[in-house]
Amino acid sequence: MAREFLVPRSILTGSGALDAAAVTLQRMGKKALIVTDSMMVELGNCAKVEKVLADAGIHYTVFDRIGGEPTDLMVRDGLGQYKAEGCDFLIALGGGSPLDTMKS
Repeated sequence: MAREFLVPRSILTGSGALDAAAVTLQRMGKKALIVTDSMMVELGNCAKVEKVLADAGIHYTVFDRIGGEPTDLMVRDGLGQYKAEGCDFLIALGGGSPLDTMKS
């Protein structure tokens, strides 16, 4: 069965990229699921994303149970939180494992 995989049209990088992303994030939806790991939370990086979302009036919830290589159980649990919380878009924060989990 054929499947289509869509990727973002733009990627913001560099100094000030997070703040510049606020307008783009507002267009993506009303509530985000931030997919990350506990280290990003401990380092305060997740709090920075949360502040930008809150300042932009975007609701969010955090799924930070990514540890090591993503498993089908991590993806299932993240999807369950996404649905239960009424999210309509995703944000990945961290390295390859949060990114791969979010894409799944």
